Amino acid sequence: MSSEDTADKSSKSAQPANKKGTAARKLAVSVLVKVEQEGAFANLALANALKGDALSQRDKAFVMALVLGVLRNQKRLDAKLAGLSKEPLIKLRPAVRNLLRLAIFQLDYMQDIPESAVVDTAVELGRTKSIGHVGISRYINGVLRSYLRERPARGAVDDNGDDSGEERIWHYDQRYDGLSGADNFSGNYSSQISGNQNNLVEALSQRYSMPSWLVSRWLDRFGEKESLSLLAACQNPPKLTLRVNETACETGAFATILQDKGIKVKRSALVPSCLTILDRRAVRGPIENIPGYTDGIFSVQDEAAAFVSQIVNPAPGDQVIDLCAAPGGKALNLAELMDNKGKVTAVDINENRLNLIKTNRERLSLTNIEIVQGDGTTITLPPADKVLVDAPCSGTGVINKRADIRLKRTRADIGKLTNLQKSLLKNAATLVKPGGVLVYSTCSLEQEENEDIFSWFLSNFKDFKADDLSPFFPADTLIQFGLSDSARHGYALFLPSKHDVSGFFVARFKRKDES
Repeated sequence: MSSEDTADKSSKSAQPANKKGTAARKLAVSVLVKVEQEGAFANLALANALKGDALSQRDKAFVMALVLGVLRNQKRLDAKLAGLSKEPLIKLRPAVRNLLRLAIFQLDYMQDIPESAVVDTAVELGRTKSIGHVGISRYINGVLRSYLRERPARGAVDDNGDDSGEERIWHYDQRYDGLSGADNFSGNYSSQISGNQNNLVEALSQRYSMPSWLVSRWLDRFGEKESLSLLAACQNPPKLTLRVNETACETGAFATILQDKGIKVKRSALVPSCLTILDRRAVRGPIENIPGYTDGIFSVQDEAAAFVSQIVNPAPGDQVIDLCAAPGGKALNLAELMDNKGKVTAVDINENRLNLIKTNRERLSLTNIEIVQGDGTTITLPPADKVLVDAPCSGTGVINKRADIRLKRTRADIGKLTNLQKSLLKNAATLVKPGGVLVYSTCSLEQEENEDIFSWFLSNFKDFKADDLSPFFPADTLIQFGLSDSARHGYALFLPSKHDVSGFFVARFKRKDES
């Protein structure tokens, strides 16, 4: 069937067989509108939209793949649409704009879906009251007809000079919460871009749908080769990693239980209590369906995030403060590492997010967590043996998990966040006992939020010194990760491109003993 035949067919009424696909796509459009217009976080907007919805697990996974795929590629999709639409994209209704993004994304990246199905459902949705009307559906039909007519055939060289046969291949199924694949780009990218550094920045920004200011920063900070790897990593779906609650079950024993259920896992070299699921297709439905969840045997947490608790290194009986605790992954892990003894005081300014800690505290049968609502920059508490400041940050190390970050974060945010991070550390320093430990962490890759904060703290708080991280790394991993030098000086920066974990920074300080 030709492109024009496909588009002509799409102008007719959709057949009942498309009804299911239409419902999933309509829900995806509504989530994208919430992210764009209301500033909603993509993960929370998706969770709320899919909660209690009548869609099947497969259709829910399809919705997630659509939303995350569009967000990860929005800048590139908009560049294509700008050349097709007579009306500037900014003037279109938000729902229409996102419906077009959704359609182009499917045509480019979900090649197992027939073009006719993509166009039919887009045109059908265009005439619904919640999105548009008959005139809008005709407009959508015209835009998609033009795209199908003008774009290179699949397998040919596209307008960016890339072999689309080597383009990213996207897969989705009923057990999937993202998009898979890796960029096949190699070599010196700048040699393929004519002109100056600005041309390279813009080319990479469009290709990876990343803000130009962030691409420029990464090129300056990490160089071209590492930046390309980082940008590609931002497009990949996050791994599903389970952190085992060893107060309930040994990690090795739980790995055996999972493998007996057909779920293959790999034990983390960095955090021995973490198991990464190797094939997401083995997990059917929500996380709660994985054996052991309701029994409190595991929590979902990235290895790098779990490693932060390993750096805190709490002992049974310690008094520990987690100053920015919600949603609670690290506070729960600290309590587990303390063998349910001593006390973890979980502090956060957001009461609703603290409720997540309460729920999981009960599920994991942890009795040594005290929950306190308060502002971490001003709260007064009895001094503790260990204090953790897992600070609010730009999140540039977890863009593959939080696709909306690339749309919301601005250069100006970095300065605002560093001021908050310093305020948190100022107060945290007063909460550490003499001889106690203060740990600072972020999920950012930006120097101002990490190494610069590290240096600032040591310069301004003379009763603290940097503490060697080396003893808290499992054997051989320091050399494997190439972090021996920085760890010896008291900090470590994990890059998703190098270390196959989320981007994370962690530093450890020790307060001098008064004696």
